[in-house]
Amino acid sequence: MQTELPVYLITGFLESGKTSFILDTIRDKQFNRGQRTLIIACEDGEVEYEEKILKSAKCEVEFLEDEEDFNEEYLNSLVEKHKPSQIMIEFNGMWSLRNMAVKAPKNWIFYQIFMFVDHSRFDVYMNNMRQLLSDNIAVADIVIFNRCEKDSIDKKKLRRTTKALNPRIEMMFEYNDGSVEQGFQGEDDMPFDVKADPIDVIHDDFGLWYVDIMSNAPRYKGKNVRVRGLVYRASNVPEGYFVISRRAMTCCADDIAVIGILVKSPEAKNFADGEWVEVCGEIISEKQSAYKGTGPVLVARTIAPTEKADTELVYFN
Repeated sequence: MQTELPVYLITGFLESGKTSFILDTIRDKQFNRGQRTLIIACEDGEVEYEEKILKSAKCEVEFLEDEEDFNEEYLNSLVEKHKPSQIMIEFNGMWSLRNMAVKAPKNWIFYQIFMFVDHSRFDVYMNNMRQLLSDNIAVADIVIFNRCEKDSIDKKKLRRTTKALNPRIEMMFEYNDGSVEQGFQGEDDMPFDVKADPIDVIHDDFGLWYVDIMSNAPRYKGKNVRVRGLVYRASNVPEGYFVISRRAMTCCADDIAVIGILVKSPEAKNFADGEWVEVCGEIISEKQSAYKGTGPVLVARTIAPTEKADTELVYFN
């Protein structure tokens, strides 16, 4: 049986700051405690890996420029050659993270996936490489928006865009003056009254509500919510639950996903997949495989058939 190897993956488009981040990280005594580290660089940017820094941090670098070489056999050969205790990957931002996960050796455990985005080019990326950018955000654990100008960044817009694609992604903002802000500070304004009892989420507001409750669950914990949507079940939805859901356009017309949260009720079995229902109940927090951890659950007091929404899809604005 192969020993599990911790892997830290850093992705982003060319000149987004990946190499600088890796160099800073391997010099950090909190990260590097003398173990051997293999850095796999999948592109060659302007910043170079200085031999002095690498030697001091017990790091070796292997350059991999052809995406076809990112396969289990070749990657295992690099591990056999260097025998590292951990791996850092400077991933090519033009390669899909979804494909990467399939090609990587099975004993590689991805501890964290960082994504760097030049904020000054974010709109250009979304307009010209929307699918690729969206795919990578959907897989990443942390997205770092760098080269940000203070007082000229729409954090609410960025939050809605990224959280719609990946509700559990963390956000950081690195400003041009060198300061760093962790996460989204404050609460996003919602089109419904979050102080109402119950909070009434009508059809058109489902997308924004989903983003907010998945990324800001404490805001809703213990509160009563009334929401309308479709009954949906997947293989990881346990008995006595269903998902109150809608279909959403997450990045483009070709990328439609089911979004929603778990509903818990002894009456859950009485409602068929695809049925439109109105659920009223209290939000709690539970550990569920559907969330791959802890997430919000609507404990239903009432479930009743309701009218179909006027529009099939929901959006995040």
